[in-house]
Amino acid sequence: MKTQNSKIHYSDLYGEREEKFAFLESHTVKNTKWEVLNIEKFEQEFRKTRWSKKYKNGFYFFTPKMAGNIVEYGNFFGMDEIFSFNNVGGKPGDDAVLVGNSKYDVKNKVNQFAQLLKLDKTKARTEADKNLLKILDKFELDEGKIIPYNYRPFDTGFTYYDKEIYTRAVFKIKEQFDKENICLLATKIVTSHPFQHAFISEIFPDVIFLSNKGSTNTYVFPLYLYSNKESKNQIFKGQKKLGLSGEQAKLDEIGKGNGKTSNIKPEILAMLKEKYDKKVSAEEVFNYIYAVLYSNKYREKYQEFLKIDFPRVPFGKDYEIFKKLSKIGENLIQLHLLKDKSLGKGKARFMGTGVDNVVRKRAYDTKENKIWINNEKYFDAVETEVWNYYIGGYQVLDKWLKDRLGRELSREDIGHYLKVVECLKQTIKIQKEIDEIYFKMEKELIKIN
Repeated sequence: MKTQNSKIHYSDLYGEREEKFAFLESHTVKNTKWEVLNIEKFEQEFRKTRWSKKYKNGFYFFTPKMAGNIVEYGNFFGMDEIFSFNNVGGKPGDDAVLVGNSKYDVKNKVNQFAQLLKLDKTKARTEADKNLLKILDKFELDEGKIIPYNYRPFDTGFTYYDKEIYTRAVFKIKEQFDKENICLLATKIVTSHPFQHAFISEIFPDVIFLSNKGSTNTYVFPLYLYSNKESKNQIFKGQKKLGLSGEQAKLDEIGKGNGKTSNIKPEILAMLKEKYDKKVSAEEVFNYIYAVLYSNKYREKYQEFLKIDFPRVPFGKDYEIFKKLSKIGENLIQLHLLKDKSLGKGKARFMGTGVDNVVRKRAYDTKENKIWINNEKYFDAVETEVWNYYIGGYQVLDKWLKDRLGRELSREDIGHYLKVVECLKQTIKIQKEIDEIYFKMEKELIKIN
């Protein structure tokens, strides 16, 4: 049978939903204006990169892709090449039952739902509900399973973590937070918004922590690895899958009970030590990566590629620039963990004359820089760029209030929100500082075979 090259025709449609429906009603395949999709240039350039070793058959996109900077970016270090182990965040499966603002809240919701299921099994609608139904006869709430949970940016609560109930328990990730640890959160696929999908956590995070859009899962890259008998073999298999062998695959202490080791690959640390002629710690590399991911220039230059795989990170030859970016990254991490002491000294204030602090709306006044939570109370001195700031797919200040509609804000809530306002303000300033250094770092890059 003879074969021939086929052409892919492509068309974009932008606008409001009503406009799109009207277009679809009046157009067919024949009278739609098409363009021939040509991604050959992109694929040719892509095959010149180290990145192509991971995707030997290419990407074969069905949308136009620019080939510019692909060779440069494709030879950076993928985060899955830098870190030995990663996985997605947790997925409870029924947030309304398994996630709450306090331990007391979670305890009550789980107990009440368990009692409801005993009376009416048809109430089990989600996968997590059905998992609970399977063990309902023997179920007895264990308060020790109520753990801190990083639900959304700057929004930490609690969850009932039971592997028999959770839709996706990801125990290998969860156990990394049973002891002191910190992790970098990032995405592999971004289906909407530009790439702004990076954050930090010291607490077990949710799978849609960075975005609730389809396929945009949050991946967790711990700084340290802890293991016990249940997970050591799984992590070891993960090392082998990544192409490590022998001593490298052992990760030194993995498998020795509750051993702790760095999750930055030994060969990455060895390479940097050789290039810089200085010993580089895993913590320095971790902080450096965080700074790079918060560079607006980096995000803008490689925005097309940051949507289709784990971020790839450049390392410059200049050790002093590496150290400077690493230090900025360290400061940014402390800021995002709300540990910076300056956060209590911002200009924003909670004002108003009303009798309650119930969140009934989220209305931003661009002229007066106020965020109204009801008709009487508001947060003052919040700049527009701070109000509009996104982390992942969430407009941070708006999202936090949206999740509290109908609730009374406590003194602690108000103090926390004011810290977040100041944190975002300082983040914007730090990003500009990173951008002043970023392209200096890119002038001379470390390259590997």
